[in-house]
Amino acid sequence: MTERKLYFLLVDDERKFLDTISDRIRLKGFEPLQATSGKEAIEIARKHKIHAAVVDLKMPDMDGLVTITKLKEIHPDVKTILLTGFGDEKVKQAAEALDSDYFEKDQMGGFWNFMKNLQKNLEDSMAAAGMATGGDLEDAAKIGKEKKGKH
Repeated sequence: MTERKLYFLLVDDERKFLDTISDRIRLKGFEPLQATSGKEAIEIARKHKIHAAVVDLKMPDMDGLVTITKLKEIHPDVKTILLTGFGDEKVKQAAEALDSDYFEKDQMGGFWNFMKNLQKNLEDSMAAAGMATGGDLEDAAKIGKEKKGKH
C-alpha cells in the first residue's frame, strides 16, 4: 500500500512566517505547500489535492476570506483555517460563515492544539479512504462519520 501524503497549503505574505510554520507542519507529518498570495494559493490548489489550508487574512492581492472562498470552489471538502494578526468579531463571524476555523497569530498555542486534533481527523479520513471504493476521500468522510455515530 502506498502512503498518501496530507497536503497543507500555507498562505501568508510573510516568507519568514511561512518557513517557520512549514517546518512545524512537516514535523507533524504533513506535506506543506507555500503560497505568498491568494492568487498563488489558487494556482497551487488547481495542481494538488489540498487537505487543509491555513490562510492569512491580510495579503496584497486578495484577502484571506476571498482566498478561502476560491479554495473551497476548487476543493469543497478542504479544511480551512483563517489565521490573522488583525482579527475582530466580524472577521471571526465571516470565517465561520465559510465553515472555516479562526485563530489569531498572538494565540498560536490554541492553533497548535487544533492542528494536533486536525491531524488525527485527517489521518482517520485517510485510513477510511483505504476502505472506501476506489480510495475516494468523499467516501472516506462518509465512513468516518458512520464510525463516529457508532461510538
